[in-house]
Amino acid sequence: MGLFKPNIRKMRAKRDVQGLIKVLKNKDRDLRGEAAFALAEIRDTRAVGPLIQAMKDEDMSVRRSAWVAFVEIKDRGTIDTRAVEPLVQAMKDEDWWVRRGAAEMLGRIGDARAVDPLIQALKDKDSDVRESAARALGKIKDARAIEPLITALKHECWWVRKGAAEALGEIEDAAAVEPLTQALKDKDSDVRETAADALEKINSKEN
Repeated sequence: MGLFKPNIRKMRAKRDVQGLIKVLKNKDRDLRGEAAFALAEIRDTRAVGPLIQAMKDEDMSVRRSAWVAFVEIKDRGTIDTRAVEPLVQAMKDEDWWVRRGAAEMLGRIGDARAVDPLIQALKDKDSDVRESAARALGKIKDARAIEPLITALKHECWWVRKGAAEALGEIEDAAAVEPLTQALKDKDSDVRETAADALEKINSKEN
């Protein structure tokens, strides 16, 4: 970039994707973050690879910005499975927000390689990450997740229990019937309602 400061606003207006991708490597962390947000607005799939790299940035705020941009592009269309391994690595990030987002995206992509890391994330120290991991496992619908999700039905946080119940309903395996029936007695009404919906899905499949 030389001695000139990139004009992110102008680059965004011109939809200069390649120029913004270059800014993702700028020494100025604020510029890197602004470039990621600009790419989020443009939503061009050419930015996927560079944004994946930016999710490894040394600065937490840049990683978050790259994550937001990545989600925006994914919402526009399909992202191939090259994103799976970097997202699995992002599940180890020090920032809970990044871990939660990575779990959510792995669920959207639906690749079976994410199952084991997501099962591990059911034990994450942050409850929001646990919930996102549970929901992601429900979208992937892999039988390996059934027992860990049943265990998560007993988590101290109601939103984790709700996420686990929802995921078990998505997987639709009869092994979850008894645990979900017990969850109908949960002290939280949202958990009870979700467990009832999950049981209805499983019973519909069985019948």
